[in-house]
Amino acid sequence: MDENLLDERMKVHLGLEWERFKKALAQAGDIGRLNVEDWRITAVRDRKGLPPAVSIPAVQALLMQEKSGLRGQAVRGGEQTKDPTLQQVAKSQEGEVRLQDADHSEVYAALGYYAARRLGLEERHALVFGDALAYLVTGWGQGHTDGRYTNQLVLEFKKVAGSPPEGGFLWGQLHSLVCRKGFQVMAEKAGLIGTPLFR
Repeated sequence: MDENLLDERMKVHLGLEWERFKKALAQAGDIGRLNVEDWRITAVRDRKGLPPAVSIPAVQALLMQEKSGLRGQAVRGGEQTKDPTLQQVAKSQEGEVRLQDADHSEVYAALGYYAARRLGLEERHALVFGDALAYLVTGWGQGHTDGRYTNQLVLEFKKVAGSPPEGGFLWGQLHSLVCRKGFQVMAEKAGLIGTPLFR
C-alpha cells in the first residue's frame, strides 16, 4: 500500500522470508511471487491494525539482527558434549537459527496473513492463520483476532507435526514434509472457522 517506505535491502530481505513461507506452505497451495504493493506497510509499529502491517521498525530490526549475526537464537545444543550423536546433530544444524523475537513475530504474522489470502482464505480466516503461524514459528503471539481460534489452529498443526522442540522450530524443520502437511491442515481448518465444522 505504501511500499515506497521500504528500501531495496528491506524488499530483498522480505523476499527471502517470503520464499521460506512459500516452501513451508507448498502443500497448502502456491502463494506466488512476492508483491509488497498489496501489503500494508507502516512507518510506525501497528500490531493491532487490520490488515496486519509490516512496520519499518520491525523490518529494520530483522536486518540489524541479520547483520550482527544475532538473528534469533543460534543453535548451540551439543557443542559442549562428548556424545557423538549430539555432536553430529549440532554440526548438522550449525547454519540454522531459531527465530524467537517479537520483531520476527510481527513481520511473520503479516506475511502469514498475506500468504493465507493468496491461498484463498477470507480476511477473518487469514488473520487467525497469520497469528497462529507467527506463534508457531517464533513462540511470540500476535493479537489480531480472538486467541481462541489461533490456539485451535496451533493445536491442529501439533496434531499433525508435533509440538515445537525445546527452543522452537528451525526453518529446516518447518520445511519438512510433516510440517508442510501441518500447515496444509491449518489452512484447511482456518477456512472452516465460524462454520459448524469448526467453532
